[in-house]
Amino acid sequence: MINNWLIIIFLAVLQGVTEFLPVSSSGHLALLSNIFHLPGNEGAALSIVLHAGSLLAIIVFYFKILLGFLKKDQLHLLKMVIAGTVPVCIAGFLAEKTGLLEKIFGDMLSVAMGFLITASILRLTGKVKLRAQGDNELKDITLRQAVTVGMAQALAIIPGISRSGSTIACGILSGIKFEAAATFSFLLALPAIGGAVVLELIELSRNGFQLGSFSPAELSAAFILSATASFASLALLIRLIRKRKLEYFSWYLFFLGAAVMVWQIVTISKG
Repeated sequence: MINNWLIIIFLAVLQGVTEFLPVSSSGHLALLSNIFHLPGNEGAALSIVLHAGSLLAIIVFYFKILLGFLKKDQLHLLKMVIAGTVPVCIAGFLAEKTGLLEKIFGDMLSVAMGFLITASILRLTGKVKLRAQGDNELKDITLRQAVTVGMAQALAIIPGISRSGSTIACGILSGIKFEAAATFSFLLALPAIGGAVVLELIELSRNGFQLGSFSPAELSAAFILSATASFASLALLIRLIRKRKLEYFSWYLFFLGAAVMVWQIVTISKG
């Protein structure tokens, strides 16, 4: 059996890197779970602390902006964050009721398509002619732009479609400046990831808050590692966005999506 510490280090780094870099954390988790049979329901407590680590990284990274929500001059931005969060709430509710995500999570062809869709969206950010007129800063984001980015976040509940990649790209294409689009994307991530943590806590409470095979010390380490990796990948992404290199990640996703698709086609043909 794989050592718990190896699982923690691996999953914490995976969570931290793929949650913020535009490569889809859910897609990578679905793929690696299929290959290595990573812990599922037994890892519920671990999933909570990993997501909580990413949540802390956003709060620390954007602390000044979040603190500004207490001021009247940022009330407009707060309203846009709320408006942008509505689509993912609706999509998440429908997905939960229909059980759609559980079906897709185990379908590697769907995950491969998600990778390819994300790659295509990222490529569009390099097409200047496709961008809407305007170069809006964070304080100038319109309701139309907020809802557009929010709809991209809702689409990203599908494994393989990157939340950060799709929201940032759609923000840029709708006329928001590159770095402002990234900041708005991660502000939207706060209620999205926070909501996921709450739902996971509710599910864990139904099982009597059982920690599975992980000890409190191991879960604490997972939280710290996830937060550290998340902060580092967030800082790296912002640096790349300032240099307008978001589309570079598309090549990795095109290759990964194509490889997974070929793997699944070969597997199906042999079966």
